[in-house]
Amino acid sequence: MSHSSSSAPAQKTAHDATPATAPTAKHVWHFMQSGGLLQLKITSIDDVLNLKELDPKLWVALACPVKGLEYSEETLELLDTDHNGRVRLPEVLQAVTYIRTHLKEPAVIMTEGSSIPLTALGESPFDCGHSPQESARAVLHILGNDSASEISLEDVTASEKLFAPNVINGDGVLPPDVFADEELQAVVKDIIACTGGKDDVSGVKGITREQTTAFFADLRAVRTWRDEAQAAAPSIFFLKDATESAFAAYERVRDKINDYFLRCSLASYNSGMSEAAAAALHAREEELLALSLLSEEALSSPPLAAPHAEKVLIFDEKLNPVWKAALDEFALRVLEPLLGAGNTTRLTEATWKQITAAFAPYEAWCAARPANTVSAVGFERVDELLASSAEEALFAQFDKEDAHPPLALAAKELKKLLLLRRDFVTLLRNFVSFEDFYAMDSKKPAVFQCGTLYIDGRATTLCFRVLDSAKHAALSPLSQCYLLYCDCKRPSENRTMQIAALISAGSRDNLIVGRNGLFYDRDGNDWDCTVTKIVENPISIREAFWMPYKKVSRMIQERVAKRAAESETAVNAKLSQAVEKPGEAAAATAADGAKKFDVGTIAALGVAVSGFTAVIGTVLGILTRQWWMPPVFVVGLILLISLPSMVLAWLKLRERNIAPILDASGWAVNGNVRITIPLGALLTTMRRRPRNSKLNALDPYAEKRFPWVRTVLCLVLLAAVCGGIALLAHCGWNVRSAWAACTALFS
Repeated sequence: MSHSSSSAPAQKTAHDATPATAPTAKHVWHFMQSGGLLQLKITSIDDVLNLKELDPKLWVALACPVKGLEYSEETLELLDTDHNGRVRLPEVLQAVTYIRTHLKEPAVIMTEGSSIPLTALGESPFDCGHSPQESARAVLHILGNDSASEISLEDVTASEKLFAPNVINGDGVLPPDVFADEELQAVVKDIIACTGGKDDVSGVKGITREQTTAFFADLRAVRTWRDEAQAAAPSIFFLKDATESAFAAYERVRDKINDYFLRCSLASYNSGMSEAAAAALHAREEELLALSLLSEEALSSPPLAAPHAEKVLIFDEKLNPVWKAALDEFALRVLEPLLGAGNTTRLTEATWKQITAAFAPYEAWCAARPANTVSAVGFERVDELLASSAEEALFAQFDKEDAHPPLALAAKELKKLLLLRRDFVTLLRNFVSFEDFYAMDSKKPAVFQCGTLYIDGRATTLCFRVLDSAKHAALSPLSQCYLLYCDCKRPSENRTMQIAALISAGSRDNLIVGRNGLFYDRDGNDWDCTVTKIVENPISIREAFWMPYKKVSRMIQERVAKRAAESETAVNAKLSQAVEKPGEAAAATAADGAKKFDVGTIAALGVAVSGFTAVIGTVLGILTRQWWMPPVFVVGLILLISLPSMVLAWLKLRERNIAPILDASGWAVNGNVRITIPLGALLTTMRRRPRNSKLNALDPYAEKRFPWVRTVLCLVLLAAVCGGIALLAHCGWNVRSAWAACTALFS
């Protein structure tokens, strides 16, 4: 293959899809043979760190599914960097690189546990910019464990403590609860109200450095705008610093006072109006009575007071009570500074127009206020914020926040490291090799073994979760295994699942669709189980030995049952005919009686019987020639019947391979994972009485069994007699003469 001279040669990394096939390091690998499968034995951290140099052809699996395994799904999702639902060989190598990079003492992963000593953490920074040691110490500091010598998985999952609103977590967002000072909390809340804030990792709204900078810049812009206006147009602030609060009180009652004086103007025409028109200017008594039962908002709609012909608003008890407080505020902040303390009990229309004109410049100036984030902040609050040290305190806290490791990212990276420390070697022993499966350790089975199925007096430990029934239906027959597909239900938790169980011992006689059993998952939970489908294949050589006899017995039973059913049907038909049509039944019976025997048939039967007798005689004549021929004949006959079935079963049992079943579950198995006959005997166990138990063999309700012992003894005796006769004949004795001599002796 030719390459362009300008292109640089591709450099292989741990992220390459295909690792180097030729080892470059002088690492000594240790392999083992299990079930005919060559597998790497992972015994040291060097085996793990040098996996990149291992030929991919020697990996037992090239990919495994994220779901459906008895393994931490959280860990598998972390390893599945491309999020395709499968962990592939390159992603496993990426995890090896991650361990090598961020652990100073990577050998810690070879022992079971969910914590890492701080001394084993490396100095190489995470993607968040801080090293594992810095991140771990920051987490422990928040938890109040500064003296701890190790960090555990529980530490990085303590979300309530790590991501509380009052914790500096390095995400660049400061919620109000970070500050103990109430004034600073109020400032943060002002900034959130003006800028919208940003969500902290705790889920609470907070502020960022950028938002804080913009907020105080806008405060200064508003103050500059106000100061320039005060210098250029003193008439705007005719009440000086009290102008803002006075305008707020004025604006609150302006529309209502305008409405009142309009009603007063209309009332001057009262003499020329009809009574109905004049009444419209007043609130009627029945309306006021009805409004008294409504809310304050509804009560605010009637006029301030009854219209006065002199166009004067008198601040007395006859005012609308809802507006009484607002009018008192207006009198205090506007009328008293402008008219004096003694002129706050009444307001004429002329005075009202003067007040409106006085506030007009201020209102126009407010309309020209800079449109920024602090538009809603009052001037007093602007001066208060700019005069305080809040800005310096906030930015000092931001400096601490920036210097702190970003807890969300650091905790995520630490959690990944801790999950790999806990689970990674287990994954390798079920991915690079199937060491856990072939070790047959009941405490730590393979990750694809989901539990134990108890059914028909046996227990099978090789059960697979079924996630894709269609894929299983296509691939599982290729495994040459006898499989039971079962639907499992756990009503107490409203959960269901489907499993496929491999049966490798016992008989298939009672294994039928619809049969119920009990399934225990790896956590010890029990599930109701029903067989829904069976993939037929040989179970064992012992079962294959009896299979021909069972088939013949079953065929005879079916034929006899069929013939009996046909006879019963014919008899019932004749009885029905005899009852319904007695005349025809009698004629038919007479006709049957009048039939003659078929001579040809009788002759044919005679020939068949004589032929069969001749064959038997010939066989017996041959068997009597040598004494050893009868037992050899019996053994040969048994082998002739059972041997083909046993050989066929043996050939299929040697081909049992669970790779198609695993492939149907999402694996990419890189070889034949055989279930040898000795291994199959361990995977399915039959019921046995416990040791040192006692059995009362007397069963008062037992049915009479076939006398196998006596039958065998009779056959042995018959074979011995035949052998003796053959021996005598071989020695020259005449069988007929001996028989005649015996007859004469006893007569």
